[in-house]
Amino acid sequence: MNLTTNTTLFDRLGEPARMRHLAAYDLFHPELRDHLDRIATRSAQRLQAPVSMASILLDSAQLIIGRHGLPDTGDELQGTPAEWAMCTHTVLAAAPFLLTDNTADPRHADNPLLAVTGLRSYAGVPLIDGSGHVLGAHCVLDATPRHFTEENIDVLNQGAAEIMQILDRHRLP
Repeated sequence: MNLTTNTTLFDRLGEPARMRHLAAYDLFHPELRDHLDRIATRSAQRLQAPVSMASILLDSAQLIIGRHGLPDTGDELQGTPAEWAMCTHTVLAAAPFLLTDNTADPRHADNPLLAVTGLRSYAGVPLIDGSGHVLGAHCVLDATPRHFTEENIDVLNQGAAEIMQILDRHRLP
């Protein structure tokens, strides 16, 4: 991705009203991670995927706030650069984003995150707050090429609704 594309990406993700809404959540609340990890685990199991996440997209980074199948690094949130994150596409489109095989898609064939992890397919749905701001995504990733179905998207949408309910309980006063 070139600098102009990165600047546009950061401008779109860093829209001030969206960032104000993100700042209203206590993403570091001790109970939040446990709840979101359980949802990610359930989605991974239901879709028979090795990896599932709940993520929040800031202007330049993806924060993984719930996960299954990724290494546990303790209580801190981990993340990736926004330009590498598949969830960025979900957030910017405000709609489900599906990738059958990144090696066959020129937009993603050189993605360093996918190359390092060996993950090849992705299905994600947006996390949308009550005011319509897309905060992040709930997704699954697989190491093999995969076609995702409407039923798979329904499972992710159910998880996303639960994630938003939990996030709403962790809004700052």
